[in-house]
Amino acid sequence: MLFGVYPTLGVLAIVGFLVPITVIMHDFWTMDGQDRQNEQIHFLKNAGLIGASLLFLSVSVGTWPLAVGVGL
Repeated sequence: MLFGVYPTLGVLAIVGFLVPITVIMHDFWTMDGQDRQNEQIHFLKNAGLIGASLLFLSVSVGTWPLAVGVGL
């Protein structure tokens, strides 16, 4: 994604990884106390990363000025 090589596939791979991992690893709704708060923080952090990745997906439809020229 950094060099513009298949940016759409790169973003989709990141989102495809983060969505299931976020739900599986940070299931704060099954915990109590301090553990619940810690897992909720990490869940929301990953949700923010998913949102940022989707923002990059919206940017990746255009041509990047420093792209290598390989893509879909």
